[in-house]
Amino acid sequence: MKQFFTLTFSILCSFLLQAQFDCAQLFISEYVEGSSNNKAIEIYNPTPSAIDLSGYTLSRHKNGLEEASTTQLEGTIEPYGTFVVGLDKRDPNGEGYEYPMWDGWITDSITNEMIYIEDSNLQDRIDLFINPVYYNGENGDSAIANPSTMYFNGNDALSLRAVGAFFAADIFGVIGENPGVAWMDSDGNGWTKDHTLIRKPDVLGGVIGNPDIFDPTLEWDSLPKNTFINLGSHDCACDPNSKLVENNNTFIIYPNPTTSSYVTISNALEISNLKLYNSLGQLVVEKDINNVKYTNMNLPSKKGIYFLNLTDPKGIKTKSILVE
Repeated sequence: MKQFFTLTFSILCSFLLQAQFDCAQLFISEYVEGSSNNKAIEIYNPTPSAIDLSGYTLSRHKNGLEEASTTQLEGTIEPYGTFVVGLDKRDPNGEGYEYPMWDGWITDSITNEMIYIEDSNLQDRIDLFINPVYYNGENGDSAIANPSTMYFNGNDALSLRAVGAFFAADIFGVIGENPGVAWMDSDGNGWTKDHTLIRKPDVLGGVIGNPDIFDPTLEWDSLPKNTFINLGSHDCACDPNSKLVENNNTFIIYPNPTTSSYVTISNALEISNLKLYNSLGQLVVEKDINNVKYTNMNLPSKKGIYFLNLTDPKGIKTKSILVE
């Protein structure tokens, strides 16, 4: 019984804190798992204030291990801005584990001349290079001096944490789980190896507690291997200047579909009222809002399709919610 209440309390705390962290905490906005040493992580600041990254760490949990190889970050991330961390492999003479990160210069297969392709230049998109030495041994001191944080290859969980915080700022994957080659979608397609993943624009915050499962399709869009062109900027509904909130005829519900007890609603204009109807047209929940643009709304425990009416200065708008 004690364990049940402890688990219930932990889940409730997780829900409450997640609501507080929407648009208030750094999270991972892009994941690059490319050829050889082309590895990068983009971090997004969804707040209106600059954040000192020396108060954060980035960790890799290798092959299902709960233990982590951790790197202390440094630098500053601007309001609604991004910061890209990359694997420090810039030696043009590197081979094997030291093979250089792409710099945009390739050999033309026909003329055998060097040509520059900007879209293939990962080096110039990196704000902080880490892990200057490859290390794969067992000596503890060497492991600390040469962390393997950026050597993820598809089956390694990652975590972003504020120093001293109990909850993570964001978790990618499942800490303690080895999915094999990669985390898959429902059709068995591997997403986290040989892909670039971009966080969906309606994601307002990170995963603060280690999830039971990781379905990358829920929060991420997939791009082909060695796609770097989007690194350095991120479109998010947290940004009041985002194109997402310029259109006053729509609003965002997250997550949707959902298995949670509540959803987060984001609107371009101040919300005054929310009404939730079931598929029979019966009003099941109503909430008056004190003119805010972001809010949460509790959901019925019964699964099914519901319809949410949102009222703002432009009138009433409706979207459906699938409770699974």
